[in-house]
Order: sequence, then C-alpha cells, then structure tokens
Amino acid sequence: MGSLAAMLPDAASAQTTSDNASVATSETGNDIVVTATRREQRLQDVPLAVTAVSGQALEQSGLKEVTDIQYLAPNITFSSTNPVSNGGGYQIRGIGTQSYDSGVEQTVGLVIDGVVIGLSRDPGATGFSDIERVEVLRGPQGTLFGKNSSAGVIQVISRKPRLGESTMDFSLRLGERNDRVAQATANVPLGDRLALRVSGFANAQDGAIPYVLDPARAVGDRRNNGVRAKLLWRPTDTLSLLVSGEYQTGFARDASIIESLGTSTLYNSQFARFREKPGPDVYKSYMDGDWTAANTLRATSLEANLDLGGHMLTSITAYRQLQLTQRADLDGSPADIFNNSISGLDSNQFTQELRLSSPAAQRLEYVLGLYYYRTENAGWTTQYGNYYGLYGAPVVVGGGRRDQASNVRSLAAFGNATFALAETLKVIGGLRYTNDRNRGTLVVTKLPFPAVPLGTLVNYDGTVEADNVSGKVGLQFEPSRDLMLYATYTTGFKGPAIDGTGGIIRKVRPETVKSYEVGAKTAFLDGRGTFNLTLYWSNFRDFQAQTFDTTITPPAFYLSNAGMLRARGVELETGFRLTDALRISASGAYNDSTFQDYLGQCYPGQPVSAVVGIGCYTVPGTTTRVANYRGFRLPNAPEWSYVLRADYKQPTGNGNALDAGVNWAWRDDTQAVIGDPKARIDAYGLLNGTIGFGAQDGKWRVGVYARNLLDQRFYAPYSAGTLNPGGYVRIVMPEAFRTIGGTVSFRL
Repeated sequence: MGSLAAMLPDAASAQTTSDNASVATSETGNDIVVTATRREQRLQDVPLAVTAVSGQALEQSGLKEVTDIQYLAPNITFSSTNPVSNGGGYQIRGIGTQSYDSGVEQTVGLVIDGVVIGLSRDPGATGFSDIERVEVLRGPQGTLFGKNSSAGVIQVISRKPRLGESTMDFSLRLGERNDRVAQATANVPLGDRLALRVSGFANAQDGAIPYVLDPARAVGDRRNNGVRAKLLWRPTDTLSLLVSGEYQTGFARDASIIESLGTSTLYNSQFARFREKPGPDVYKSYMDGDWTAANTLRATSLEANLDLGGHMLTSITAYRQLQLTQRADLDGSPADIFNNSISGLDSNQFTQELRLSSPAAQRLEYVLGLYYYRTENAGWTTQYGNYYGLYGAPVVVGGGRRDQASNVRSLAAFGNATFALAETLKVIGGLRYTNDRNRGTLVVTKLPFPAVPLGTLVNYDGTVEADNVSGKVGLQFEPSRDLMLYATYTTGFKGPAIDGTGGIIRKVRPETVKSYEVGAKTAFLDGRGTFNLTLYWSNFRDFQAQTFDTTITPPAFYLSNAGMLRARGVELETGFRLTDALRISASGAYNDSTFQDYLGQCYPGQPVSAVVGIGCYTVPGTTTRVANYRGFRLPNAPEWSYVLRADYKQPTGNGNALDAGVNWAWRDDTQAVIGDPKARIDAYGLLNGTIGFGAQDGKWRVGVYARNLLDQRFYAPYSAGTLNPGGYVRIVMPEAFRTIGGTVSFRL
C-alpha cells in the first residue's frame, strides 16, 4: 500500500508487457503493481519503502505540478529555497542536494518512463499530463537505478498507447489569480499492431506577490506548456517498439523578497519614498529589475522490449536537450546596485540502458544490465550593476563574463537477484559497478563596456573521476499474502562534482552511503485495510552539502563535502476502506537527519567561540572562521511529518455519482540555512480538497477544487548578506497562497 493509491480500485494500475492490458488493483486495493524493482511486482511484495500515487489521485488532489508529490507521500520534501529553475530538488528522509550550479546533479534521482534525468534544471513531468502513476522509492536505489539515487528515486510513469482503442480526454481548471490548467489526450489506433497517443498540457497562474514598481508583474508568475507523443508498434507477439517525443516550455518569476532591512543606511534609504516599507508581514517586491527563468526542453526516446522465451530484453535509448535563460535583480531594491545577473544554459544528455529480466514467479529471479550516461552543460553568466552610481561605471562580479562548461560521463554494470530458500523465504542480492568522470572549465572575458571589477576570477580546466562498487543484501519473509517482512543492507554512490557557483571552481568528492532498513507490509480484514511500517538508519560520508557564503558579493550558495551525516527514523503508511464509498489513508514519518561531522560557513551574526572546534571559531594560525555543525539538522528536513487523506464516491442514480476528496499535509519546522535561528521555516500544514459530480464511468465531471484552503503562509528566510547587511530575504513558493477554482472534464 502506498497511500491514497492503495485505496482506489484503479489507483495504480501498471502497463504489462502486452502493452494493451493493465494490471488492475483488486477491490481492496491490495494488488497495486509497481516497477520499483525494474519488473512488475505487487507493491505489498516489494522489499523496500515505496509509495505509489496514481494519476487519478494526482488529478483529484487539485495539485498541478510533479513537485507537489511532497504533499501526497511521506518523508519527502522539495526545496523551499529554490525551485526547479534555480536548481531545486527533492529530499527524501531529509537527504537531497540543493545547488545553484547547473552542472551538479541531485542526490534523489528523477526517472521519467525509465529514463534517468541527469540535467539539474530539467523540468521533468511538470504538467502531470497523462500520468499513469508516480512511485516514490525511499532509501538508496543505486543497485538498479544508479545515477543520482543515493537517497531515493522519484519514478514517473506516463500512459502508453493502447492498441485497438480510440479515446479522447479533456480537462480544464480555472481559478483564482488566473489559475488555468488545460490537459488533453488522444489515443488513436493505426491498425492492429500500431497505436499513437498524444497528450498536451498548458498550466499558468499569476503570482500573488506584486512588483511595487510594475504591478503587471508578480513573484510566482508561472507558465508551463508541453506536448508528448508516443507511437507503439508491435510487429510480432514477442517484440514491441515505443518511440516517444516531447516538447516543453516553461516560464517563472521566482525572486526572493525582502523580509527585513539591515544596518546599511545607504541601502535602507532607497525605500524612503514608499509609505509601506519591507517587513515581516509585507508580501511585495521592491526591485526595479526583473527575476525570471525561461526554459525549453526537447526529448526523444526509443524503448524496445523483446520476449526471449520468458526472459525480457529491454533497451532504452534517450536524448534530452534543455535551454535555459535567467535574469535576476540580485539586490532586490528599487536602486540599480546589481540589477543585471544574466545567464544562459545549453545542456543535453544521452543515455543508453540495456536490461535483461528473468521470468517471474521462479525460484531465481534476476535483472542484469549495462548503462551509459553522458551530459554536456555549457553556460554563461554576467553579474553587474550601477552600484548606486558610486564608481561612475558599472561594477561587475568576477571581472567579466563567466563561461562555464561541465561534461559528465558515467558507465555502469549492474545486477539484482532474489533466490527462494523456501516457499516463504527469499534472499536478496545486488551489485553495481560505476565509473564517473566529470570535467569542468571556466573562462572569464571582459565585458564590451567599461566596468569596475569586483574580484578577479582565474580560468580553470580540470577533471575529477571515481569508480565504485555498491550493493545490496537482504532477506524477505512472506508467510502469507497478507504479511511480508524484510531486512536489507544497501550501499550507494554519487559521483564527484565540480561546483562553479559564483565563478569559483571547487572540486567536490564522491558521496557514499551505507543504509539499513527493516520493514513490514500487512493487510487485514480481507484486504480492506493495510498497515506498513519501515525503520531505517543511513550513514552518508562526504555528503555533497550546500553552504551559504555571505562573505562574498553577492552572497552565494556553493557545494562542499560534509564529513558525515546520519539519517534514521520510522515511516508508517496505513489505509482502510470504511465503506464501498469511503476510503481513508494516513502516512507519517519521524526523521532524524543530522550532521555528524561537518565544518561549514558561520552564519551571519553567529557568536564567535573562544574554544576551537565549538560553534563558530577561528582556525588556529589563520584569520579564517568556520563553524562546527555536528548535531545540527539538515536544512529542509522536518523531524515530524504526516499526510491524511479521505476519498468519497457515492452513486446518485441514473449512472451519475458524487465524489469528494480532502488531503491534509503537515510538516515540522526546519531550517532554510543550517544553524541560523533567523533562517527558520515554521511548521505548517496544507489543506487541499475537491468535490465534484459526474458520470460514474468518468465520461464527464464538473467540480470545485481548493489548494491551500486555509491560506497558510510559509516561506524560507535567509541572510541578505553584504548588499543588505543584517537584513533577511525570503523565498515564498506559489503554494503558500490559497487557490480556489472550478473544473470540467469529459471523455469520448
């Protein structure tokens, strides 16, 4: 059982190798099928912590972006300090890499239709268009998924074409602040062995935080559009070919806003003309520039499946290309201090995976594979401004334009197997060999106009390389269909990195993890209820952690290695069908993710300790100050979190039905920046819900939806640094404001 998915009769049906039939859940939701082990398997039989959320559940939740999965599955968050366009990423069990550098990969892997997404700014499946289900795999998944999965994997599976079926689906949502979501899908048979499926989406909403100097703009403005086409061909009963093509565009305004002014008289004086000054309860942007990100994604893939007499040979070849342009007014004020932070990125990735799966339901089951991965990132940045006009010419960070490139190549061979020692007892084993190479370059050129350099950066050309053998061993005990116990020990690996944030090149060592997990998956009352429990303990060494440096202008996050961190906790997922019409589910987690060995930047205003090794102290023989963060919780890693869900569907006669759903997601307080008490994200809960009326068979429906019904404001504060010394800014995500609207859908 995952969460809501386990409670819905058709919540997480999975496409079988026939490409046309689906494995439906039972009336109790006890037969959900997932592909968390790279083969179709009943979720209750999978010996790892997995949550499956169906496309239907996503639609009924009223949420609209794939990052909103954090409000439906336990122990997962998405960066509160930077969205996808700025390098934000997922965190599972408190663990995840947050980096503004486009060449640095994530610790939580994102997999779309079997393709590992390695581009850090890739929007993935932004629009929820035609999604079959989303699987959240918690804990290291390096044996089978490899790249970027030392903390877990988010796996998105979209629907495949269906042979012999002609269907069309359309849905439209309209709500507050011009919230609009349009989705359409058509499945077209092109003969007995050929079918085409085309889906598209258009999402948009106006932001809730206006620009004071330009009310036509607002922080939180969003526009996302995309189309995906899939062509399925089955030339024989044993061979299927699936060709996919995708195109997406996205636009966002994701500026930080000023939470408080600091001690600079010159900076503060820029706000004298405004009756309402920046402050804790003021949700306005005072910048005189703009802060935007626009991306374009093109992707294609070929998946081939060949049945070799029970063995399945799978090949997935994929190419993705991403272009991104960004602009930021770094000072956030109505003055031209650093108004022009302009950057561009052109990146691409090519992956090839070859996988052989043994027949199911055998004493020995295995998956063997080879993997090739390559990414190329070419980006440029210029950061300059008038700096109050004090120098008579623009001031430029780093001395000019910075051109950076990052090229990553990864090779891997892997295998995973289970062997039945007895009818109820299996042993689990897996290995993966990985070789990663990362090359980074930096070239600085002068701007084509007179400028005063703020610091001078040195050109760089370097390579880091590492190889690793990671693995998994465990036992699985299943005395009955309603009870499964397991225990596993897993190791994981994330390759070395070259971080170039702010134009300063830093080599970052590989990240490794050793993780222990025990769990129980149970069903009761003839499957009407499920109760799943997981306990875990993971030790990460050389974790690739983000540090916020306020000693440079402008302040910047950069990547470094933490000596060691520990994540341990308990996860609970349960669900129950109270009546044929009412289903409820609940999930929760206690998570203790703390640094065990980490020296980082002192946070602004941190008291200097006279004792070396305690708090913020001066390194003996130098003037350098560092902070010992041993025992501190990771940023954006709540200690407690839970999700409650209820779904109701009652026939009203004449083939119609009334439906309603409500979802409450709560998380404990956490930190936006490690250690800084002023960079605290308060605990908050979000209430989302839907109510509708329509045909029982889904042919049509009208309804109302609400996101953040209680209008719960939450944000991530962090120090403004040298531009506004002593002051703080905050990132406020769009879901921090209530949205209510209506929806209509129909199916032909």
